[in-house]
Amino acid sequence: MASVLLPVSLLLAALLLIPEMFGDFMAYQIGLYLIYGIAAQGIGYLWGKTGILPLGQALFFGVAAYATASTLRNVDSLPAQLGLAAVAMVVIGLLAYGLAVLIFKGRSESGPYFSLITLALVMIAEQVANTASGLTGGFNGLSGYSSLGGLDPYGNFYYLVVGATVVVSAGLLVLNRLPVNLVVKGVADNEPRLQLLGFATHRIKGCAFAFSAVIAALAGGLFASHQGIVTPTATGFGLSAELVILAAIGGRFHVLGPLIGAVLVGWASAELRDNFPYWEIVMALGFILVVLKAPGGLAELGAAIMARIWRSGGTSRISPSVAPISQATQVPAPVIFDDVRLQIGVVRILNGVSFETPSKGIVSIIGPNGAGKTSALNTITGNLGVSSGQISFGDKSVENRAPHTALGNGIGRKLQVPSVFFSMSVAENLTLSMLAARARWRDLFRPSAFGWQSAALARVMGNADLSLARDLSKTAGSLPQGHRQFLEFAMTTAAEPALLLLDEPCAGLSPDETALMTRLVQEYQDQSGGLVIVIEHDMSIVEAISDKVLVLHQGQVLAFDSYESVRANRQVQAVYAGASK
Repeated sequence: MASVLLPVSLLLAALLLIPEMFGDFMAYQIGLYLIYGIAAQGIGYLWGKTGILPLGQALFFGVAAYATASTLRNVDSLPAQLGLAAVAMVVIGLLAYGLAVLIFKGRSESGPYFSLITLALVMIAEQVANTASGLTGGFNGLSGYSSLGGLDPYGNFYYLVVGATVVVSAGLLVLNRLPVNLVVKGVADNEPRLQLLGFATHRIKGCAFAFSAVIAALAGGLFASHQGIVTPTATGFGLSAELVILAAIGGRFHVLGPLIGAVLVGWASAELRDNFPYWEIVMALGFILVVLKAPGGLAELGAAIMARIWRSGGTSRISPSVAPISQATQVPAPVIFDDVRLQIGVVRILNGVSFETPSKGIVSIIGPNGAGKTSALNTITGNLGVSSGQISFGDKSVENRAPHTALGNGIGRKLQVPSVFFSMSVAENLTLSMLAARARWRDLFRPSAFGWQSAALARVMGNADLSLARDLSKTAGSLPQGHRQFLEFAMTTAAEPALLLLDEPCAGLSPDETALMTRLVQEYQDQSGGLVIVIEHDMSIVEAISDKVLVLHQGQVLAFDSYESVRANRQVQAVYAGASK
């Protein structure tokens, strides 16, 4: 709690001192910079958390500013003014959500397209604002209205701006302490893994964009009251670019970074504008210097200095608690491929694959490189769409479904190359995996969800031969390859899926680590009573764990039987030779 109260208290104290120390005019100027800073905080949240850069945030800023100006001109009642402002922000949030979902649905890594689309929209908005004179006042803008509540822009309105700044900052700081923060950060860190944990990333991006748009709209409403006039520049690309610069210079990864950037850049610009004809060049060089030497912005530099001076005693941990029942824990069922074909361009990857697994046990998939093993798993989870045929798990058809639906259908997936959230700690990785297939939307805003632990995760963490319990504070990216394999296995099994898909879980492991991973796979199957499908090249592992073995060759089923029968199969001997560690 101190991590929220302390910075908010210091921010409030500093802002309240400005009128007393520097006078009302300086407070008026700082108020304008803070308004821009609030809008930049929305950009910082979206850009810093999800990695998505909005180039058209002035669209929401300007629309809210025009809506506020129009309301203040035509409505005298303060409650009505506030009510209409709230409605405008809700509408803006819904429109932003719909736009982002439309862009990102069915896609990942669409950030550049999103940025360009928002850029195009803000350019259109500025053109409309310039030409729609009856609605916006055209080039001259909207003016001739009093500020919200009749507050004096050169006096007590400053305290309203301060209040909004503190509330927005406190809200963002609180969000950083809640499980939802990990979910949003997971988009930038490893979106494919987040999808396999059951999170619809297009909706997460939509919510994050809507939240940033509402913050920009709040700033736009304050701007209209503060300035007493709204012109087309409030919806223009120039303002959008300036807000991005403020977030970048101040620090998009820190809540207070955009505010710091807005105040410092605003003050420096005002001082240089009157005294130095080439002030814009100086500001541009400063921006370039910060981007090159401190990509995290000035706030990152300040945080690094503070960390050396004031060392934290560590974060407190929430006591483990029994996790809710996972949606992925379902009745054991077979996987059935019925004449499944997969073709990308002219390349045929799967050529009429048909088989039916048992409902329980361990099935190993073997075959030469390029046989279609990983592609077969990708079609089960929806990472690849089939050209024809049907794939069912129990009574559910799972082909051509979005990857984020796989876990809800009872399917957990460990990838060929360890796929974890590299910038997060081991503890944060495990927390995200515990939220998977369990958390309802309100659980993401409950700190108690940090303590959730399933029986499957408890067994893995309690294994004396694993170091995960000792590595909780380390970032996943700093772990050796073998440790990442075990971390991803723990994350995948934490949701207790009825169908566990493992793609070469022993790759890169030492013989001792291989034996440990083999035991963990067998223990999971024993405890869950479900089905495990493993892609493996080491025939000693296949022999040790397999109830049945599926052999693929050139995208077709060559054999599907017990290990002994497959080993004796002459066709298998002719095309495939296994190896052992």
